[in-house]
Amino acid sequence: MRASEQTARLIEGLRKEDPAAQEEFLRHYAPMVFGWIARLTRNEMDAEELTQDTLLRAMRYAHSFDPSKASLETWLSRIAYRLTLNRLRIAPTDTISIDDAPAAMTKVDARLVASAFQDTDAQAIDLLEQAIDHLTPLEQTLITLFYYDELPIKEIAYVVDAPPGTIATRLHRIRKKLYLLIQKLRQL
Repeated sequence: MRASEQTARLIEGLRKEDPAAQEEFLRHYAPMVFGWIARLTRNEMDAEELTQDTLLRAMRYAHSFDPSKASLETWLSRIAYRLTLNRLRIAPTDTISIDDAPAAMTKVDARLVASAFQDTDAQAIDLLEQAIDHLTPLEQTLITLFYYDELPIKEIAYVVDAPPGTIATRLHRIRKKLYLLIQKLRQL
C-alpha cells in the first residue's frame, strides 16, 4: 500500500473515531511530534503535554485535513507549532536584537552560520545551541523546521502561515543573527 493510500485510510479511520486507527496514529506520529516540540520547548513535561494536545486536536479535527494542501506530517507540525507558540508566548525567552550589533558585523556572509550546523566540533555546537536559545519562539521554529526537520520552505510557509518568500528572508536574517550571537557568546 502506498503512503498516500495509508494516510487516506488512517484519516478516514480517525474521522470515524476508530480505536484501531487512533492507536496506529498515536503510535506512528507521537514520537515525531514529541521530538519536534521538545526541541522548541526544551522542557520534557511541556513537550509531553503539548504533544498530547496536538495529537488530540488532530484526531478531533481530522475532518479538516486536506492532503492537497499539505502532508499529514506538515499538517501535524502546523497544529504543534500553533500550540507550542501559544505556550512559549506565556513564558517569553530572552532575545538579543540584531540591531544591537555594530553595522560592520551585519554584513557577514550567512553561509558561515549555515556551516555551523554541519560542524562536529562540540564547542561550536554548544555555542550554536546557546545562540538558538536566545532566538524568539518563531525564529527557533523556523530553524527547527528548516535545519532539524529539513522541511522545504514551501511546507514551512504552510506550518507558520506565511508566504515562502517571507520564510526565506527570515531564515537569511536568522542566520545573520545567529552568527552575531555566536560572536557575542565567544566574547563572554
